Amino acid sequence: MQKRNYNESFLSMGFTYITDREGTQKPQCVICQKVLTNESLKPSTLQDHFRKLHPKHKDMDVAFFKRKEAALKISRIDSTGYCSRQSTAATEASYRVALRIAKERKPHTIGEMLILPCAKEIVTLFCGEEAAKKLNILSLSNNTVQRRISYMSNDVKMQVVEQIKNSRFPYFALALDETTDVASCAQLIGYVRYVLNDTVKEEFLFCREQKATTTAKDIFDEVDRFFTEEGLPWEMLLAVCADGAPAMIGAQSGFKALVQKKCPEVIWTHCAIHRQVLVAKTLPLELKEVMAVVVKAVNFIRGRAVNHRIFRELCNEPI
Repeated sequence: MQKRNYNESFLSMGFTYITDREGTQKPQCVICQKVLTNESLKPSTLQDHFRKLHPKHKDMDVAFFKRKEAALKISRIDSTGYCSRQSTAATEASYRVALRIAKERKPHTIGEMLILPCAKEIVTLFCGEEAAKKLNILSLSNNTVQRRISYMSNDVKMQVVEQIKNSRFPYFALALDETTDVASCAQLIGYVRYVLNDTVKEEFLFCREQKATTTAKDIFDEVDRFFTEEGLPWEMLLAVCADGAPAMIGAQSGFKALVQKKCPEVIWTHCAIHRQVLVAKTLPLELKEVMAVVVKAVNFIRGRAVNHRIFRELCNEPI
């Protein structure tokens, strides 16, 4: 098979190259330092790598990638591999801290403002100042933490999509919900259920911001765009679960009608939580009166901070 050769124009796509022992050139991403195969030395594959893993860097100029390439080459100079190991450890540590920040839902600035200074003080006390200086190469800035979390999120999404595609039963079900967060941003959230190794798995699939309106067509276009980007065929969609909003279940122009044009055999189910809410509206009179009192009491307590504090102190008083 004919080997491909590196072209200088590939640097504008964020790729330099390395040469293995057999003299084969392989592309290496200057952002994540991942080395691809020789067969990947073609513009479409390199652009696809950047589009999926580094979307925020795809419009950077050549000067930016040249600086990244220079830093990458410097890390290769040390023949002992010490610089390389040190850089790898710093990158891994940065990812681990970013993952913890994301799990705890803390501000991205906490890494640079709190975690890193605390780590330096602890290492200084236990191991001395020389050991603490090694932490200076650890990058935990606001932008770095945000970028690390984005990379890990994209990687998890790619793993889920690949598992769906490679499943022996390549059908999947989708659960959708459209909600508005505290910043008044409309978010479309999707969960997927599929079969992997004879086990049913349920995973978070995507969260897409709705820029303007949230009509049935807007929701359908967003889902269709995601399916197209990730290569998921509509024909493999087995079932959809959503709430009872008119935009979702409208028989003529709702999301349900638009989906059924793509896959007529799709099974439509109603969200169990919304069913419980609907059932609560038809409670017997005795239960409805009790529920009304409970709801009124909870709203009163949570309506004002002072009410909540007084109620908390009341609960802590000894009987």
